[in-house]
Amino acid sequence: MNNFFRNMLSHLFMQIMIIKGHLDLANMHKNARHARKRNEVLLFDILARGAGSEYGQKYHFNQIRTIEDFRRMVPITTYDDYKEYIEKMMKGSTKNILTTLPIISFAETTGSTGEKKFIPITQKDVNIYTKYTVTRMLATADNYHKKHGTRKKPFRGMFISPAFDRVLENGSLCSNIPDIAAKQLGWMYPLILNVPFPKLFKKEEIDFKYLDTRFALEDKDNLFIFCVFFRAVPIIIDYMKQNWQILVTDIETGSVSDIAHADEKTLAMLKKKIKPNPKRAAELRCEFEKGFDETLLQRLWPNMEVICGLGTQAFERFCRLARNYSKGIPFDFSIYGASEGLFAAADELETTRQLILVDSCYYEFIPIDDDSKILSLNELQTGKEYEIIITNQAGLYRYSFGDVIKVMGYQDECPYVEFSRRKGYLLNFTGEKTTEEQIEQVVSTVGKEAGLKLDKWAVTVSMESLPYHYDLLIENNQNVDLQPYSELADKMLQKLNLRYADMQKADMIGRLRICNLEYGTQDAYMECLIYRGAPITQVKPVRILRSDDSQKFYQSRIIKSSTSN
Repeated sequence: MNNFFRNMLSHLFMQIMIIKGHLDLANMHKNARHARKRNEVLLFDILARGAGSEYGQKYHFNQIRTIEDFRRMVPITTYDDYKEYIEKMMKGSTKNILTTLPIISFAETTGSTGEKKFIPITQKDVNIYTKYTVTRMLATADNYHKKHGTRKKPFRGMFISPAFDRVLENGSLCSNIPDIAAKQLGWMYPLILNVPFPKLFKKEEIDFKYLDTRFALEDKDNLFIFCVFFRAVPIIIDYMKQNWQILVTDIETGSVSDIAHADEKTLAMLKKKIKPNPKRAAELRCEFEKGFDETLLQRLWPNMEVICGLGTQAFERFCRLARNYSKGIPFDFSIYGASEGLFAAADELETTRQLILVDSCYYEFIPIDDDSKILSLNELQTGKEYEIIITNQAGLYRYSFGDVIKVMGYQDECPYVEFSRRKGYLLNFTGEKTTEEQIEQVVSTVGKEAGLKLDKWAVTVSMESLPYHYDLLIENNQNVDLQPYSELADKMLQKLNLRYADMQKADMIGRLRICNLEYGTQDAYMECLIYRGAPITQVKPVRILRSDDSQKFYQSRIIKSSTSN
């Protein structure tokens, strides 16, 4: 397919996808009108499909007639409740164990402790993911630019992600949902993505940063950047800072440089697709020589309509970094989900609130301030926090995975939510219930006092002596000794968390101590997890050191304070 026909087909195909996205948005809002009823219909469909499975027979799914029956007969579960079932599925047949639906893959996920979990995936999971990701993003962007009179022409976009997959003992694919969707829908990738191949590439085949960046730079009309987490955007920008001259030369000459780290097969594929493009190279060279300022992405891609990714909570700082180069380009805060399912999606740009997807999972909610109650989605209060419990379409029933959401409002009967925090991410060894957000504020206060921007930290409980206390491990790129700010940090935490202050007065908890951490520790640990095989989309900054592995890694990189005795 030559460039003329590819471009023509891309314009047509992307317009169709935008129309499809508008239909999906309309469906989200239609479901919101009778959200509880629609969600309960989904539940009984799930139970009917699960009744013939081992798990369904154990809990008598065929006898469940009401929501009350469901809550009485089926227990709230965690991953440990499924571990034996899943291990059995991974070693042999997946048929009729947790559900009668075919299991097409497993998603490998890692928690903060690094423990691996394998989540079954069905075709229905993939269909929901496909429905509420790219097409929804395109439709929300279309609405935004219509409103602001800045509508762009439909064209291909940039997807920042490598492929991760392996085959289990039973022959099942172990991957993530984007990879699975790519394998099923790869034929359309050359029409919707800059990279002109019907697949995603593994890191062993080529450096995905080179591949994604090179082809995106050559597409002047690049319409969007889509990534799992916003952290990918500053990573790509840093990559361009370091390598833009090589990338531009490759585009100019139609070559592939050594920085691609491409294997022979992939290199041969690339050479068939690329041609010299001196005109585009000259444009790029001119823009890069102007510098890496807030207009960079708009100058490189004047047709850019939206940047999409997850950018809340631990990833908010990456979102801020991305904005330093993307003036004039709105952000889509995408979806809220996990390997266990897709739970909510944004229905407009530049908002972090997301509408619960009632056709994806069945939801129950436990109020954080009263765990004796279990509520349906139309019974929640705006401004309150709830632990979310899901029943998905792949064999997880009343599954608690530790997420806490905050209700931001309602669309008819359906709540808008934001991911608030991980329930397990509370420091709570004496009942003080310190949150990640409180520690974040402490770090910010120390940074302001020290005249530093501090965003890389972790916290652990020191049990070297009584009373136990928090060790707050902070890294900074100027090697400033932060331990003298320990008293300030402790007073700030007492102010933020009165329970912590009370416990300290009762000598139940000691004063917080700041430890200096070698700069680059957080990035090095994340790279270490990836090297061991953790999917890049699942590796997140470690905030609380729970595992022996993370403890040893971080402790070995503590720098002795000049004020220490």
